Amino acid sequence: MPETPASTPSIEGLSRSPKIQTVPFDAHAVEVIAACLGVEASLAPFRLPSSAVWQITVPGSGGRPQAMLTLWPGIRRIDVIAGPATIVFTDIRSVDLVPDVEVQFRRTNREMLIVARGGKVIVRA
Repeated sequence: MPETPASTPSIEGLSRSPKIQTVPFDAHAVEVIAACLGVEASLAPFRLPSSAVWQITVPGSGGRPQAMLTLWPGIRRIDVIAGPATIVFTDIRSVDLVPDVEVQFRRTNREMLIVARGGKVIVRA
C-alpha cells in the first residue's frame, strides 16, 4: 500500500485489495489524488469563503489536456470537464486510489466517479 502523508489517514477496511488505498475526501486528500493520477494539483483562482478549491489537469495521449478536475473538498464536490462532457459529482465521502491506474470518488450509496490516468472519465450512478 502506498504511503500517505501523516495528515491523510486511510479509512481501514473499505478497500477490496491491499493495493487500493481509501482516504476521506478532504483537503488532505488533494495531494495523494494528484499523485495517483501522475500530475500536480494547484489552487484554483477562486475559493469558497470557508475553504480552498484545487484544480488538476489530466493529460491524454501526446500530453494534451484530456480532463480538468476542480476539487471542492469543503463541500464534498468535484467538477470534471472531459471533451464535450461536464460532470458535477457531489456528496463525495471517500476516495479510492488505485496506484498508476485511477481515482474513484465514492458516495455512501455506492455511486462513483472514476478518473483514470490518461483522462478517461466514468460515472456509475
